Amino acid sequence: MRHPISVSLVGVLALAGAISAPSFAQPNDSAYVRVFDDCIHPDPVAAGYNEEARLADCAGYDGWTVHTWVGPMPAPTFIAYSDRGVETQWQEGPPNLDIGHAFGDVMEWRLDASGKPFATILRSIFTGFCSPGQYLTVTALRSEGEVGGCQVAYIEAVDQANPNQMARDAADYLAPDWECGVDVPITFDEYGESDVMAVVERRRAAQ
Repeated sequence: MRHPISVSLVGVLALAGAISAPSFAQPNDSAYVRVFDDCIHPDPVAAGYNEEARLADCAGYDGWTVHTWVGPMPAPTFIAYSDRGVETQWQEGPPNLDIGHAFGDVMEWRLDASGKPFATILRSIFTGFCSPGQYLTVTALRSEGEVGGCQVAYIEAVDQANPNQMARDAADYLAPDWECGVDVPITFDEYGESDVMAVVERRRAAQ
């Protein structure tokens, strides 16, 4: 079964930020799930992976499942989403995302006005020697897409003033019209972008 938790506990886990959105925001909401508490772990060799790989198919939210592949360093990490069943998820073949070697305990699911999830936010923990750190990875969900989800943004989660709200803004304003397979994920940190809404406005102006 899934393990939804309260917003107050999310705060304890350092995932909660200011939850108020700009006055012009959509009426979106969030659900929080300890997604990695409810998983099955397929045999990596039988699935065609290296025996040292750690595989997990986990119950997400509202019928979605989350698949992760974590290999021995310095191998990348894979993650995939599907609401069409685990077998479909495996057939989709998660893309090489290289988003970290560990994940936060809680996944935030952004919900539209009807309560349907359209994006997720997950803390990714990089432990490599080149660029260790933590980022909030924003993923757009695509129920009818060729794959179940694609990355939208990486929000540096330690040094910025309010990374949680930045991630929600990226989910709310970028994920809905994100073109999976076309748009390149945007990094928000000291070396990349710093203002989500400025990026939103640039994209709108370019349309």
